[in-house]
Amino acid sequence: MINSANIIREKRKTIKIIINNNGELSVFCPLNLSYAKISEILKSKEKLLTKKISKIKSTGNKFCDVMNFKKLLLLGKEYSIVPVEKTGKGYFTDDSFLMPIKYYDINKTAYIKKILKEFAEKIIVNRVEELAEVDEKFVYSKVLIGNFRSKWGSCDSESVLKFNWKLVMVGPKVIDFVILHELTHLKELNHSAQFYNNLEKLCPNWKFFRKQLKEYSFLLELYN
Repeated sequence: MINSANIIREKRKTIKIIINNNGELSVFCPLNLSYAKISEILKSKEKLLTKKISKIKSTGNKFCDVMNFKKLLLLGKEYSIVPVEKTGKGYFTDDSFLMPIKYYDINKTAYIKKILKEFAEKIIVNRVEELAEVDEKFVYSKVLIGNFRSKWGSCDSESVLKFNWKLVMVGPKVIDFVILHELTHLKELNHSAQFYNNLEKLCPNWKFFRKQLKEYSFLLELYN
């Protein structure tokens, strides 16, 4: 499962195992930890790691064109990226995103990121406003759209709601689940049983949508 090429030694006390979007495994470990000990630790986790790698590779096959920037995702739908000889902004058709060739040739990913962030600012903020109306206790101070490497959304003690702009790429119902999750934190700033009771009243199928969201986890590293 491992070889010397994916073992990274650094100043740390514990071992950290990372699996990237290609299903490649890297091990970050203390400087003096022996190869035998590393192998022993990985052997004890082999079944779990193999399962995760298999799942990641399966996702990679499913979203291969998205990960290779041949297509982009918007609200759960894939659009082929097509360069065109035109000025102005790119635009969507039923199944394609037509991108001015000057952007396609210079920095395609940066332009896609810009377009998707613009959609996120409108779609996510508007949807938060709509969903907040279901409960009079859902009073937030503001909504921020940002770039987070490991989370889709958050709610802090000052009632500030933050959402990852990449959320605009997943399906609408999954977006609603994330928003409702963070709105529920306005009443319960934890993950207690009461929190999940409240969430289930608003989103009875939250477990299903949480599972779907995990399939999109590769997006968290895309466009960084």
